[in-house]
Amino acid sequence: MESRPPPPLSDLLPPELLSKIADGLSLIDLLSFRSVCKAWNSASSTASAQNESSYEPWFLLYEEHSDQCQLLICESGKKYTISNIPELKGATCLASNQGWLLLFKPSCGSIFFFCPFSRAKIDLPKLPASQLCEHVAAFSSPPTCQDCIVSVISRINDLELELNVLHCGANEWIRHQRNFTPWPVNRIECGAFHNGEFYFFACGGDRLIQVAVTTAGNLQWQCFSIIPVSAPAPAPAEDEIVSLRDEMGYLDKKNVKQQLGMGRDVSISTCGTQIRELDGEDSVVFNENESIVSAEQSSSSTTKSPDFKGIWIHPRFCQISPIHQSW
Repeated sequence: MESRPPPPLSDLLPPELLSKIADGLSLIDLLSFRSVCKAWNSASSTASAQNESSYEPWFLLYEEHSDQCQLLICESGKKYTISNIPELKGATCLASNQGWLLLFKPSCGSIFFFCPFSRAKIDLPKLPASQLCEHVAAFSSPPTCQDCIVSVISRINDLELELNVLHCGANEWIRHQRNFTPWPVNRIECGAFHNGEFYFFACGGDRLIQVAVTTAGNLQWQCFSIIPVSAPAPAPAEDEIVSLRDEMGYLDKKNVKQQLGMGRDVSISTCGTQIRELDGEDSVVFNENESIVSAEQSSSSTTKSPDFKGIWIHPRFCQISPIHQSW
């Protein structure tokens, strides 16, 4: 008697039960669940892995011309490979927050929100500042929120900055330029959104540019010098205190290279993120570019491209409805 092949895995459990199982899975387990077969992927379409309680961001590592990345959970040291992510190929991450990445492809000027865990993508209008350098960005809330504002800051030169602002639903970016004489800005480290305003850290983290964006698109700029806590200084006025903690050197702090089995001579350019601490305060994980640091330490006039790119990302499974697939 001829034996029959076993029934497909998708036929063993009804979709309703599969959906209930998926709803209770952690993010990593949910990703594994969705990769089993098309039926299991479809059954888990509404799952969100909201039971992730980690305050620590995870780390994504990828090469610029590859569509594959490595995922590192620093707390446990566990590593995973995520394949077939063409959105990362040739892209630079300008901002990362609440599980969403703001990715920019300089070759074509395209810019979009992307969640690498759910593969959700939201295209934005083409960024007009594609010819400028050192883009750094921040966004006010998840892109599925109607009050989301995106701000991308770029250097024109050491004394001039350009800020492009996009409100949710808008078809065009609003461009602003600002001269910071006599406050030269030779590097922008990272961006953040805190208490209703955008902040950009510059010049090794010792200068803070504060930008308030109104709903009408107007800007209010301020520039501060950041004084270390240990330095003697007069007490600042209450409205000059910004309660943002900074996390510099996060790659070394979390032993990323050691956990990934990489040599110390391998260079990584990273996009930081914001962290809401257990005490309710916000911390900012700075961007890092080890190629720039290496060039500065050697007094070299040239900076080679980093070997890898990295992103600090919150473990969130961001879902979108069909109406949110475009800005």
